[in-house]
Amino acid sequence: MRRYSVWMPNSQRRTLRTRIIIATLFLLIVAVVACSGESESKASAPTAPPTVLVGNYESCRGFLDAQSIEDLTGETGLFDRERVIVIAGIPGLAESGAVNNCLIEVFRSLATNDVLIPGESMTLSIVKFQTPDSAVTLFESTLASVILSAGQIGDLAEVQQGVIGANSYLMDIKVGGIGAIVVYVSGTVFISISSTSDSEGNALLNGEQLVIAAQGVQSRLPR
Repeated sequence: MRRYSVWMPNSQRRTLRTRIIIATLFLLIVAVVACSGESESKASAPTAPPTVLVGNYESCRGFLDAQSIEDLTGETGLFDRERVIVIAGIPGLAESGAVNNCLIEVFRSLATNDVLIPGESMTLSIVKFQTPDSAVTLFESTLASVILSAGQIGDLAEVQQGVIGANSYLMDIKVGGIGAIVVYVSGTVFISISSTSDSEGNALLNGEQLVIAAQGVQSRLPR
């Protein structure tokens, strides 16, 4: 049997390899998205700022909403959706000591299958553990993956540690179709907030805005 291969320029190969690495990394950090089919969901039009500025782990409301992102970015016409993720539906998560899992999405529009559109959306994942050690363990695991990936990608990847306290980092990928992510630990809570870009590199939030949004989420965590 004769085999054929498709030749690709080195630049295209590097771009493809980069996207595969980052796609895998993002799936690791926000793996709960894949299990969102077992969750409760809510979609609502942008409303006035919430009167209660403290998040609720049982309903996943109050941590982030469309209005706060509109205020930050100057965008209009955004929607938000909160999802309560079932811990038991994610292998290994309950065993690690997780007690609550929330997924909050802010977007301008959705694809026909309710999938977020890159460049027009952002995702917040919150996992509350029984102990701080469990949250830090997950953080250190993702940080190790980030450092390894950044080394493979090179100058296209920017990683800043300590953006929100000691256990935090921002990873920004300067390639269209990828975007940025902020990950940090606050007490017993592991938080990741990301905004993917479209093919031209446009994103709902840039890296600096993601840090600001992440700080806002931290201020709403129950004490």
